[in-house]
Amino acid sequence: MLNDVLDRVPLPPFHEIPDTRAMAKLPPDVPRVWTIPGTEMKIARVMEGPRTGEYLFSPVTVDRAREFYELARNLAYKPGAMDGLYQRIVYAPGPWIPTRWIEVMPDWVKETVVGQSVWKWIGMVFTSVVWLLLVYLAHRFSRPMGGEHHYWRRFLLAVALLPVTTAFRSFYEHQLIVVGPAYVAIDNAIVLLYYLIGAVAILNLGAAIAATIVASPKIEKQSLDANLISAGSRAVAWLCATLVLARGLSVLGVPLLAVVASLGVGGVAFALAARPTLEDLIAGVTLYLDKPVRIGQFCQFEDVVGTVERIGLRSTRIRRWGGSLLSIPNAQFAEHLLDNFNDARYIWIRQRLRLRYDTSPDQLSYVLAKTRELLFAHPKIVSPRVRFIGFGDDALTVEIVCYSDTGVWSEWHAIREDVFLRIIDIIERSGTRLALPSMTTYFTRDGGIDEARRDAAEQQVREWIEGGELPFPDMPEAQRAALAGPLSFPPEGSVDYEAKPEKD
Repeated sequence: MLNDVLDRVPLPPFHEIPDTRAMAKLPPDVPRVWTIPGTEMKIARVMEGPRTGEYLFSPVTVDRAREFYELARNLAYKPGAMDGLYQRIVYAPGPWIPTRWIEVMPDWVKETVVGQSVWKWIGMVFTSVVWLLLVYLAHRFSRPMGGEHHYWRRFLLAVALLPVTTAFRSFYEHQLIVVGPAYVAIDNAIVLLYYLIGAVAILNLGAAIAATIVASPKIEKQSLDANLISAGSRAVAWLCATLVLARGLSVLGVPLLAVVASLGVGGVAFALAARPTLEDLIAGVTLYLDKPVRIGQFCQFEDVVGTVERIGLRSTRIRRWGGSLLSIPNAQFAEHLLDNFNDARYIWIRQRLRLRYDTSPDQLSYVLAKTRELLFAHPKIVSPRVRFIGFGDDALTVEIVCYSDTGVWSEWHAIREDVFLRIIDIIERSGTRLALPSMTTYFTRDGGIDEARRDAAEQQVREWIEGGELPFPDMPEAQRAALAGPLSFPPEGSVDYEAKPEKD
């Protein structure tokens, strides 16, 4: 349009137009600007950017180009000027579109709307629809396959869209010959598309790399390692994609400092809102570094007992005995007491026996001694301790503390069950009984304690005293060694029972 205006308005003689040397002779405080006589069009020196030092039409002049064109369009062309150049550019197609196609179109198609012929607007809409259709088909093509192949295919399709978009840009510029504000808008949109497609390609590349690594048989898919690899790869991809988009905005002239400043203000609010999530993420990294539990291990968290099924970045999932799945935030999981039974060399057995108050001292001594013998003789019991620890409200209390020689939870239950069954037999042989957790009123018709067994137990204790073998306060080391391992476990009669060879 400016060229069409210059072809109409009178210009001064060439020697009166100042050149670069003439402009350089001006005082430093005088702007390096020349106004074409009889107009408001200005040519100014570029002060910054890649074309610094050149003299070009000022930005204000370019913005007012249509205004100048409308003012000069009724003026006659000067001799030798190219008549109707701008109109030919507005209406004419590129070399791939035959001119006769345009000539046979209805007149309304040749009308100008916002500086472009109607047929060019139709062409722009049509090519844009074709481009969107290609994007849709590419997206549909990438959906059937899952896993890492899904991301790799999306990455390759995003890369393939770059030359396709370049071809459409060339079609807009050289075949439709879009000019004016429409060309600027379309060109900026295509430039933004370049960077958006590049960002999408980077995101899919990061996801594809992470999925490929996690697909390795050496990595458990539900493990924290897999989650960290996936999250780390995606974080790097998002960072690179953000840098690509920032570069695109910079190319389009968007002031990045203002954008960063606005993000900083919004980032504070986002950080406050996302604080629990950030705590869970940090706790997830802590769990990864410390590894207090692993997938498949049996553990206890507070009052929750179960098997760890998944350790994620935000939460840990435990399958409880009842079959329900409990999801615990990592921040809570890392802060509270955690008991990992899989790492245990021994598992603690602690039980309190409540004997009736009519149990005699000799009967109590018998129960204590025989229970100690049992635990020292048991092949699966380590460091036993049996003590009479006090008088309860309705019972004499004996405490049993020992360790089972296993780290397997199910085997611990079997060992404890075997010990408890043998202790019940010892209590029966002593002639006393376990106390009921209630108040009992006795009548004379009550059978009371088994006197025959009581006498036998008291006789056994007297024999220990007379022989100097009373195992109190502790059992002699020689007796402990002699008792080591004579009992069978599993017990005789069990499907797993194996008779022990007799000692010489």
